[in-house]
Amino acid sequence: MTNPDVAVSALIDLMRLEREAILAGDFSEIEGFATRKSALLESIAGAKPERLRYAKRAASENLQLLDAALKGVRSAQQRLNLILKAQSGFNSYDTRGRSRGIGPGSSTVEKRA
Repeated sequence: MTNPDVAVSALIDLMRLEREAILAGDFSEIEGFATRKSALLESIAGAKPERLRYAKRAASENLQLLDAALKGVRSAQQRLNLILKAQSGFNSYDTRGRSRGIGPGSSTVEKRA
């Protein structure tokens, strides 16, 4: 592509596709989009400023979506780690202030009158 405005239009179209993939959670496509965007970026010198601003805004929006998706994945990972940690047990204190591990297989029932 030699016409910078055509390259910017192709870049904007590609970013729309990228946005749809992000919203659908299809992250396997992201690397391919990055490669194609890099190739198009080499051809946009001299494009109309308003088209470049639009492309910049679209890229910014996609970055925000990716950041939000990453935060969601990290949050889910932390929650899963907490669940896994809770399954292995936890520490508590007895009436004398001594630490005591409580976990699967260490359950005893105290009978009180």
